[in-house]
Amino acid sequence: MRSFTAQYGYACECCGRELFDYPKPRFCDDCERKLHDNDGVTCPKCGRMTIGEGVCLTCKTRVPRFTQGFSAFVYDGEAAALVNRLKNGRRRLAYALAERMAEDFLNKAYYFLNGDEILYVLSVPTTKEKRAERGFNQAEELATAFSKELEKRGFAVATEENVLEKTRDTAQQKHLGLFGRAENVRGAYHLHKRAFCEGKTLLLVDDVMTTGATGSECGMLLRNAGAKAIYFITAASLPEIP
Repeated sequence: MRSFTAQYGYACECCGRELFDYPKPRFCDDCERKLHDNDGVTCPKCGRMTIGEGVCLTCKTRVPRFTQGFSAFVYDGEAAALVNRLKNGRRRLAYALAERMAEDFLNKAYYFLNGDEILYVLSVPTTKEKRAERGFNQAEELATAFSKELEKRGFAVATEENVLEKTRDTAQQKHLGLFGRAENVRGAYHLHKRAFCEGKTLLLVDDVMTTGATGSECGMLLRNAGAKAIYFITAASLPEIP
């Protein structure tokens, strides 16, 4: 998917500056420097940026029920702006974000990936009402683009829809604490295709990880249905707070 057209070429996905080599670089040099890659010290469980080695305080307090988490960016500054633009209708941004998500995942997960194994990509669902209001589900857009990026890199990938359903709207997570977020999503998701999960490696995709409550709730359902592994992959994640 091409970025909007500049006078002669194509443009930076952040600021609109012309890029003659687009899409090899999706962002201009200035915006690339503003994007905070999640490539430093990270939690081995949820994948967020941490203030020191080892499992983050959030995971120690409430262990997520997915196998391992990954995110391409730290959710701040320009990365947060990109995710919010995606949510607000700039659907093509899913391609730029998914490229970095795939790079991050493969750079960190290469040691346990079996090249002959089929990886099943799922998206965190939204309610029918929310989807109708927005016109799309940003997690689904990311999952589709992410799946294509893995295929380009030679992995056997399948995108499976409607494995999970969201049965009720939840309050905005940003106003809730760790345990409040977990309670907020409890029972909000339903496993629609239980038999499908048995023995499979599942890549669950969402836009942002805050505490990991959503990924954990979905991960519990998938694990209870017999999934071999559940990897929770997001465009960005909130860093550990000192």
